[in-house]
Amino acid sequence: MAIGAVGGLAHVLLVVALLSSFDYHPFVTSTELVILSAGVFVLGAIPSAISVFTRLVVPGGGLLALAASVTVVEVTTPAPQKTGELGGHAIVDGSFYALQYADSWYLWLSLLLAAGVAEFVIRRGYALGDDRIRHLPSLPVVRSRRWTVVAACSIVAGTGTMVLLIDGTLWDTVPGYAIGFAAAGAATAVPFAALLARGLVCPFVLYSLVITNHVRAEAFLSPDGLAIVFLGFMALVFAIVAVIEWLVRSGLFGWDGGRFVDNQPLGR
Repeated sequence: MAIGAVGGLAHVLLVVALLSSFDYHPFVTSTELVILSAGVFVLGAIPSAISVFTRLVVPGGGLLALAASVTVVEVTTPAPQKTGELGGHAIVDGSFYALQYADSWYLWLSLLLAAGVAEFVIRRGYALGDDRIRHLPSLPVVRSRRWTVVAACSIVAGTGTMVLLIDGTLWDTVPGYAIGFAAAGAATAVPFAALLARGLVCPFVLYSLVITNHVRAEAFLSPDGLAIVFLGFMALVFAIVAVIEWLVRSGLFGWDGGRFVDNQPLGR
């Protein structure tokens, strides 16, 4: 908890420093800054605490990579400038990378948590330094817990995506938000189910590439919501990739699931 608090505070200081150095004050009120700081603190605290408590690398390491990337982009690109007004609204030229990063903290947190689960499963299942992991269960995971983990990852990713749509006024209807939630949830469920059930890694690798690219587009570039909906269609692609990987690995290399499966009934 102490490490998490330190990590959260350091993250807040970094983001506030970026906002202050590049003069975001005309675009962010004091109240908005306080609310953003709370979210930024949570984003910094939870991954830091998880990495220290479990010795997983991805949550804390991913946070450092995100923060470093945003910092580099902010430092190496021109700061947004107010160039005029139209109808009482400011006309701004430039990109709000640090502000957009802070405003979408919940989405980055959901991805880091899901990635942490994947790291645990892969390291434990393939014995990749799993002796260093602490306070986490062993594999295989019984069926009830397996689906609980898959559902949790799907709900976290789906909720983060839905809030992004709400905050960005994209697909500004309840059905639109539901579509975004379902698309991200389905796209997350398939690769995590394949990974937990049989140790299939290709669907998760493809999922990682697709979702990070789409999330980056929605959070930093020109969001239109279509990229998120596209994730729903990718769920079918992930399923096909899982079947192909299973057939190739089991047929050519004799892969039987290793640590991911149990000879005992899965429901035990």
